[in-house]
Amino acid sequence: MSRVMQAWKKKTNARFDCWTIEKIAFFYKSFKRTISNNSTGIDIEKFCDGIVECDSEVARAICEHTEIVRSHMTPEIQLFLLTPNCNLYHAQYERISESKGIKRSVFLEPFWSIYWPGGQALARFVLDEGRTLFECSKEILDLGAGCGATAIAAKLVGADRVVANDIDRVACTAISMNAILNRVNVKVSHQNLLYELPERTIDVIFIGDMLYDAEIAATLIPWLEKARNNGTRIYLGDPGRHGLTEDLKKRLKVLRRYRLPENVQKENYGYDSCNVWEFCG
Repeated sequence: MSRVMQAWKKKTNARFDCWTIEKIAFFYKSFKRTISNNSTGIDIEKFCDGIVECDSEVARAICEHTEIVRSHMTPEIQLFLLTPNCNLYHAQYERISESKGIKRSVFLEPFWSIYWPGGQALARFVLDEGRTLFECSKEILDLGAGCGATAIAAKLVGADRVVANDIDRVACTAISMNAILNRVNVKVSHQNLLYELPERTIDVIFIGDMLYDAEIAATLIPWLEKARNNGTRIYLGDPGRHGLTEDLKKRLKVLRRYRLPENVQKENYGYDSCNVWEFCG
């Protein structure tokens, strides 16, 4: 089973803590070379000046084993992703799980390295509608951010303060790298927010591809109810997974329906479209 296929399995239980990346990571020469070789017109020395180094070994592994691509629904955004051009894309799960060192820890559960349909639809929605969406919004949260594309899209269209949250530490480094790549400043958080009351200061929450089973939906929905009661607007992107039950659909309003590109359909079990929903409580 390849890493991309394995990533469809349910996430293993992660150890939840309050570790938070406060700044976008500044990575070493190999990262700067990678960006310079793939991003025309970026003065990477000037752009990264003064940013604190963090998780450089993880960043090295990401640089060496992913590809910077725009071949998705949001070509305005560049992302470090596992693609068919990458060796690890085709690697057997058993080979990764039995390997030693940084590659194993980075790519054992590489959810962050795949641009899932819900995330693509949400980021497209933000790029198309965000200037109106964020007109009176100060704080935006991308929950379960993965590669961070929705958070990056929000900054690109002018959102004031954007937090990308994911409980996976590797994902947090990948989000920081993708933010640098797109020349935006996104705060990255590793905190498990579902174990806390939603902050009243959050104006908008985006959630892509988190309804992968009924269990996570059962934890997520009460938290969203509390956030909605605080006046937070909530948008979900999902192609129709198990957690998107008929009862939940009664509390959602479809805002957009996007046709998925052919390559995204092939990588996602034949889903051909994805909806952006508003959670109405």
